[in-house]
Amino acid sequence: MIKNIIFDLSEVIISGYHGVEKLLREQFGIPEQDFKEQKQLKNELFLDLMRGNLSEKEYLEELLQGTNWNISIEQLKTAIRQNLNQPVPGTMEIVRKLKGNCQLILLSDHVREWMEYIEENNKDLMIFDKKIFSYDIGTVKSDKQTFKTVLEQTGIIADETIFIDDYEKNVKNAEAVGIHGIVFENAEQLRKTLSSDLVVQ
Repeated sequence: MIKNIIFDLSEVIISGYHGVEKLLREQFGIPEQDFKEQKQLKNELFLDLMRGNLSEKEYLEELLQGTNWNISIEQLKTAIRQNLNQPVPGTMEIVRKLKGNCQLILLSDHVREWMEYIEENNKDLMIFDKKIFSYDIGTVKSDKQTFKTVLEQTGIIADETIFIDDYEKNVKNAEAVGIHGIVFENAEQLRKTLSSDLVVQ
């Protein structure tokens, strides 16, 4: 019997860092591919940022190093926040239906400063019984240890738990410790999958 459902946040419930390149192209003329390549080049730093080992300012300073983009750190911070927190259609409706039927847990690889902004501007997230962030536990979901930590911290049983994420690798890591997994595509696909498991009608 499923008693717990763990949701990823970015690109499952709301938008995250992904897609900010479109805003930067529109507002500052930075080619989308250039930003994607620079972001990939600094990916290890970004992982360190999400693990809580860097501040947002430190990461953005490094991200801008070697570029000729006409943008300040403050302008980049603003653009990122404009891109955050846009709802993924339909997911919160599913979360609301689940409330009271099982424990709801939010598990997110995120940036402390960005999450502070989101929580200030999104009271919907108060629906979750527990929230666990990468910067608090020092690991990200590409590390299986993250899911072991979640089980330890919450006291939940893996076989009574579903994890929902848009990255298959993260879902496979959850499954490796015995948690049931669903790779998120869209809200309708999620609703049908949960309905087939008799979790939500």
